[in-house]
Amino acid sequence: MITPTTLPCPGAHIAAAARATLPMLVTQRLFLRAPEVEDFALFKRLFQLPSAKFMGEMPDDETIWAQFTNYVAGWVLRGDGMFTVCMDGEAVGFVFAGVEPGDQAIELGFFIAPEHQGQGIAFEAASTALVHLKSLGPDQIVSYVAPGNAASQKLVSKLGGTQSGTLDGALVFTYPLDDDGSPEAYA
Repeated sequence: MITPTTLPCPGAHIAAAARATLPMLVTQRLFLRAPEVEDFALFKRLFQLPSAKFMGEMPDDETIWAQFTNYVAGWVLRGDGMFTVCMDGEAVGFVFAGVEPGDQAIELGFFIAPEHQGQGIAFEAASTALVHLKSLGPDQIVSYVAPGNAASQKLVSKLGGTQSGTLDGALVFTYPLDDDGSPEAYA
């Protein structure tokens, strides 16, 4: 089975230095940073929750590890990826701000641990990541939401997303790129 490497790594300082060059986003309550291998435990737990059914079939451990490493590798391969959302020094969830296989645009996604839901953390983290994404000058930013996930639909609507279609059974919500909905402000 594929799992995170837990052996001491003599090159860990290289990884730490690389992470330090990646975007770090700060809000009044939250700190969004590049993932660390220790974040995998929370990532795995969240992907194994019944609420993860909105992301498709329940994945096995290898698939969860592959998904985690794909999100993390995006920072090096494309300059986009997943942020670990931290509050009071504790990882409480993740915001995905990038592209994964099959996406047709830059994606904004989010998942927050159940014990931290209902506190506005997802909105605060996702709106901060959305501002970051817009500053990069993309052609389009979307969120993919399962049709039965009313909570996420409500959140993406609150973030300014409007339903613009479907992709592989998911509802596609598109975000305006500036106040009048055009990309010129970020060109």
